[in-house]
Amino acid sequence: MNKPRHLTIFSCVVVLASLFTSCGLIDMDIDDIQIAYDMRLDYDTIYVIEGDSVVLHPVFTPDSVTNREVFFSSANEEVVYINNNTIVAANEGETVVSAISVMNEKMAFCQVYVMAPWVINIHDYSDDMVAYVTPSIDGNPLDLENQIIGAFVGSDLRGLGQLIELNDKKILQFRIYGHFEWGTDEPTRPELVRFVCYDREKMMLKYLSLNILFDGETHGSPSAPLELTSSK
Repeated sequence: MNKPRHLTIFSCVVVLASLFTSCGLIDMDIDDIQIAYDMRLDYDTIYVIEGDSVVLHPVFTPDSVTNREVFFSSANEEVVYINNNTIVAANEGETVVSAISVMNEKMAFCQVYVMAPWVINIHDYSDDMVAYVTPSIDGNPLDLENQIIGAFVGSDLRGLGQLIELNDKKILQFRIYGHFEWGTDEPTRPELVRFVCYDREKMMLKYLSLNILFDGETHGSPSAPLELTSSK
């Protein structure tokens, strides 16, 4: 009586598996096999200043993945280059940093914006004005060790907030630099000043809703400083 065909095939598979195992061709523990179903980076967009260095970390799914080795590369090494898995901001510009995992070659990307240092050459400007601003955003106190508030006209930095204390009250004082051309009674080309917060720890920019014209006047006061709120 002939055996059913499916039983014959099953018997052959069992015999072959036994032979491979006894010859050392198969020597693995199924518990040692871990598949990275997904990988991302802890940041998908970052802002850094020239000269800063950043370590990005891969985040795996599932978290139990043991082989977390990742190779990084930069699409533009003149802007950002990699040094021992550390991302170094070399020059102002933008680029994409790619990460590829050793486990299953999963890929992830991070958009990197490198900013010039927030420094003002006051000798480039003919005029200035002062603004007093609350040291908080949306009512939340600023972490001034990590957060910087800058006053910009377009992409040009024109002023930096300095924390001062008057009558037991802390406020940010800005000396903002710029130009205006005088006509008969007022500047003919007033510049619009916008405020931006750079969080160095979180590597992000936050645009604020406060806008004022550069007019050579004082804006706000120590007793009634201007408020900073997030731009919608």
